[in-house]
Amino acid sequence: MRKLNSLTVRYVLIIFIALIMLPLASIVSSSIYFGPWYDEKKRPYYDSHKIVSEWNKVAKKLNANDIEGIRESFNKMKSKYKDSALLYVDGKGQEVVREGKLENIPSEWNMLNTVEFMKTSIDGDPFTVVSYIGGNKENGLVIFQIPRSYITLIKDEFRSNYESVTGAVALCIFLVFLVISWFFFRSIRKRLLRLQDAMEMPNARNVPPKIQISRKDEIGALEQSFNNMLTALEESQQNEREEESARRKLIADLSHDLRTPLTALKAQIYSLKKEVHSQKGEETIALADEKIHYLGELIENLLSYSLLTSNKYPYKPEKTDMVRLVRTTVACWYDRLEEEGFEVDIEIQGDDIKSNIDVNWFQRMIDNVIQNVIRHAKDGQFIGFYMEGKGEEYKISVVDHGPGFANTSGSKHGRGIGMSIIALMAEAMNIKWKVDSNKNGTTFEFYYKNSLQ
Repeated sequence: MRKLNSLTVRYVLIIFIALIMLPLASIVSSSIYFGPWYDEKKRPYYDSHKIVSEWNKVAKKLNANDIEGIRESFNKMKSKYKDSALLYVDGKGQEVVREGKLENIPSEWNMLNTVEFMKTSIDGDPFTVVSYIGGNKENGLVIFQIPRSYITLIKDEFRSNYESVTGAVALCIFLVFLVISWFFFRSIRKRLLRLQDAMEMPNARNVPPKIQISRKDEIGALEQSFNNMLTALEESQQNEREEESARRKLIADLSHDLRTPLTALKAQIYSLKKEVHSQKGEETIALADEKIHYLGELIENLLSYSLLTSNKYPYKPEKTDMVRLVRTTVACWYDRLEEEGFEVDIEIQGDDIKSNIDVNWFQRMIDNVIQNVIRHAKDGQFIGFYMEGKGEEYKISVVDHGPGFANTSGSKHGRGIGMSIIALMAEAMNIKWKVDSNKNGTTFEFYYKNSLQ
């Protein structure tokens, strides 16, 4: 069945029909041409070769002395052939029997006139046949005339138009072939464009809808393969979503479960500080406390990342005074930064700068940056907070003089989660950000829109 519906078979069939139709152009043109002005009842058609053969046989049987027999033969021919005319001229040049209206007949029959008559009768009108009675020229001539139009299939006045009509019919057939071919390829192109549109996925996560299979041919097979691919892709994405959901739930549960023993461990370390009085013991307890605090930050980041990716992290954007928010956020860290030995440089420009953000999310972004500086850029002993811009766009920069990301030792995984949280929150609040890091330090830049109203 597929072979019969094949595009190749269908187009070969179109070519085959075209080849058949071209020879029919002559038949169709003849039918169109003859229809209006050829009517067998009004104008008969006779075969000239048959007339010549029949008249010669009749003349050969005639007897010059049997005038009645000649008249009878003339009447039979006259009744058989419409508008025919006949003449008998004896051997002395005298007209003996005349039937019908003769044309171009000389007034006197002598040798010169007879030769001239026979010469002008060739291809002339009327059609003329001259024979000897009994096959002997001594007995005289019998002449048969009939209008030439009766032996011509196409009238002379219309013959010149026949080729034009035939050409016009052939052209019409060719145009019909072109139209059929155009519709054939137009259908193919339309189906391919529909398939192309279906393949253009709106984004990487959405699967395009399946398309309806129009015909069971090569393109139909391609459409079926496309639908099968979509089915496999939907199943794959569904499995991926289920696995991702299970993974996030596992991370959230683990993070939540780890927070309880970690809190208890912090309390025990705090109690242990009162029992230890040696310098080495105090240093060991301080180091353990720092590691526990770092582990707590990692667990908190892990839990936040899991909530963000599952859209369960509370998000409440509101129009916020950015100058006040930045100053408040930096002030919360100021004492800690001084304890760590950082030189803090603050330069905030602008007044009444407002932006539509979630305050907690923004503070979390800045907190992650500061934690990253404290953990990985402490050797530089410098951190700077800068806010500048005008009009609609403003920029907040956090700068340190640390060794840069490429030269930082320690856990890269914790820093990666922190940066991922910043990226997710910034995208949700429509804040552009970038990081420039080299051996002389690292710069975090955040670009946000100023809500003028």
